[in-house]
Amino acid sequence: MPAVTDIVTALAAAFAAATQASRLQANVTRTDKADGSPVTEGDLAADAAIRSVLARRCPGDAILSEEQPDDRQRLTAKRVWIIDPIDGTKEYLVGRADWAVQVALAEDGVLTLGVLAMPGLGITAVGIPGVGAWEIVDDRRKNLHCASGNNDVMIATTSPRNRPWLEKVQAALPDFSTVLCHSIGVKTWHIIAGKAALYVHAGPLAEWDAAAPAALLLAAGGTATDLAGNPLRFNTASALCPGVVFSRRADHTVLIARLKQGGLGMAE
Repeated sequence: MPAVTDIVTALAAAFAAATQASRLQANVTRTDKADGSPVTEGDLAADAAIRSVLARRCPGDAILSEEQPDDRQRLTAKRVWIIDPIDGTKEYLVGRADWAVQVALAEDGVLTLGVLAMPGLGITAVGIPGVGAWEIVDDRRKNLHCASGNNDVMIATTSPRNRPWLEKVQAALPDFSTVLCHSIGVKTWHIIAGKAALYVHAGPLAEWDAAAPAALLLAAGGTATDLAGNPLRFNTASALCPGVVFSRRADHTVLIARLKQGGLGMAE
């Protein structure tokens, strides 16, 4: 279990980033990174805000961030903060509310803490796997638990480059209807709240996309695995998860078997 000081640090970092990003949202411009994905002044300001908090409060810890070059020294670190300053940059860029600041802590490759701040939705949530999850409401703690019931709704990405994978998932699980959302943090929030029951990403996924959402889902009583049903590991050399399956269903292992039968094994 992380120390109370780690929880306070994660919340302070997420709050600082959300404040900066929200302040800038109305006037940001898009710049494309080498892989064609967008970045804005808000992403960079949020990254700087998180780093500033971490540098003051835990200077010895490593950081893995979407918006900074990978410092390979993290691979020898026991504690690594894994951050996505703005998850859902495309939505943020056009003034939508469904984006998230994601801050997670992994110790020896295992998630111990995750925070999602979704200022546009008025939501901040904290998860400690194995302990519990809660939402911050008017400076008070409200416990979070995954909604009950196995509804057959799958939430999926809006990204065109992931459509071939999504079509294979839909073919393997034809009894599921699909709703679309880009931010993985927001997807995970919808799973916990009961609006969907399942999210499958059938290709490699950056650790900063998966870390905080996985921590929150696990803490709230859901399940987060790779495509083979194994627990996710973090601070890996590739900084990639080999596909993910997030669910709040009791039959998670059955869903994994159905995905395998549909040709969706471990991502290459």
